[in-house]
Amino acid sequence: MTNNNLEHHLNSRSLETIFKEHLDNSLDCAKVLGQLFSNLDERDLHIEQAKILEEKGDKLTEEAFRALEHLTYSEYIRITEELIKRLDDIVDGLNNTARLIDICHPKQIEDAAQDMLKVILSMIDRLRIEIGGYPNNDLANVRTCSKELKHHESSADAIYHDWRKKQRSLLVMSLIDESNWTEILGVLEETTDAAYHAALLLERIIRYRQRA
Repeated sequence: MTNNNLEHHLNSRSLETIFKEHLDNSLDCAKVLGQLFSNLDERDLHIEQAKILEEKGDKLTEEAFRALEHLTYSEYIRITEELIKRLDDIVDGLNNTARLIDICHPKQIEDAAQDMLKVILSMIDRLRIEIGGYPNNDLANVRTCSKELKHHESSADAIYHDWRKKQRSLLVMSLIDESNWTEILGVLEETTDAAYHAALLLERIIRYRQRA
């Protein structure tokens, strides 16, 4: 290890600290998105806030990758890198939703979007609790977390599917509005996927650490 790498290693924060801050930041971004949904007249303010939080998430992602640089590459490092990417995908998905609201400029928020955001908030909050025990989590607890997030992810899938089915059968929207909301809800659904896969990756990391 070079002197520069050693100095960086000594000054770097722990992954558990970075992970927790990443999820705290994502929770803040989800709450800002909720404020945007409730206050479209003030959309510019909330869209800018979401962007700031997404940029903070990028910095935390970069910091997490740097924290791994001094370690010898292994399967543990590879899985941890995947977890970092999934945590970044969560806040990216929230910000991308805000950006789409800015682009599509809807007059009102679909109930399905409100429902999916509630699911995302629950998923982030549950993942925050489990990350709080990293890296010494109980494997059984992590497995329970994964199962709970899978249930939430499936719930979001059902909301998205039912919404699309309703639009096609009742033709309640213009084609442009339907296309816009299909994209917006699709991004929210992908965000639930990211949260669920983060839980699965955390489970793999804990299993790996217990075998090591």
